[in-house]
Amino acid sequence: MCVDKVIVPQHFSIDTDGFLRLPKMTPIKMVIHPEILGIPKNVTISKTPSGKYYASIVTEQDIPSAPLNGDKIGLDLGLKEFAITSKGEKFENPRYFQKSLRRLKIRQRRLSRKNKGSNNRSKSRLTVARIHEKVANQRQDSQHKISLKLTCENQAISVESLNIKSMVKDRKLAKQISDVAWGNFLTMLAYKGDIYGCEVHYVDRFFPSSKRCSNCCYIKQDLTLAIREWECPECKSFWDRDINAALNLMLLSESKIPLEEGKSTPDQLVARLGMSRDTGSGQEATGAA
Repeated sequence: MCVDKVIVPQHFSIDTDGFLRLPKMTPIKMVIHPEILGIPKNVTISKTPSGKYYASIVTEQDIPSAPLNGDKIGLDLGLKEFAITSKGEKFENPRYFQKSLRRLKIRQRRLSRKNKGSNNRSKSRLTVARIHEKVANQRQDSQHKISLKLTCENQAISVESLNIKSMVKDRKLAKQISDVAWGNFLTMLAYKGDIYGCEVHYVDRFFPSSKRCSNCCYIKQDLTLAIREWECPECKSFWDRDINAALNLMLLSESKIPLEEGKSTPDQLVARLGMSRDTGSGQEATGAA
């Protein structure tokens, strides 16, 4: 997260030898990545808590719309695995913050013992900031790779619209939900989908994607988070709950889920349509089951 930020809207230039020229300042040598394309419009200079400076350059260019290509998939986001597709492909949840937690606790304990205003405290603060920055960079890199792979290989992705702000209020799961950063990943899917020709469809969070059998429409009401695999009592299909949820998301997006009721579920029409009966209670679902 940036603590200092300055926007320069005009009168700046970038030399071919990699120097950024700003008004009333000595030219600044930059490491440019990736290559700057288009016409530069403004530049934002920011400083991170670890003491690094970045120049974010906004350019104007025409980006042609890519044609739709590839398959259509459903994508279920989780904590055990980061993402599961309707094809059965699973992406591991790297848990970068959890892996760095022990080292972070040690450094934060040392920081708390330093005298305020001292040079040693400033050095210790930078060490803690670098650990947080490394975790953020690792998470960003992993999500960039996954989102690029999914948008390049598919023409449509159906994913559940999660109420992440409410989900992080759960004291037991708040740290894990914050670490997995679903919101940032969905943002990457959206803008990369526009670039690489992939439509991203959002399914209502009230739709029972995990509880519903994608084969016969039976809804298993007693399915808890602890149950990772279950057998449908109606059609005897055996499901991995995450793959089944991804299949349901894909089918609902393609309007292939029938609205008529199955013989074993006479009272589930409202749930099938992705709505809640308690519309006047003021309660809001916090995510997928």
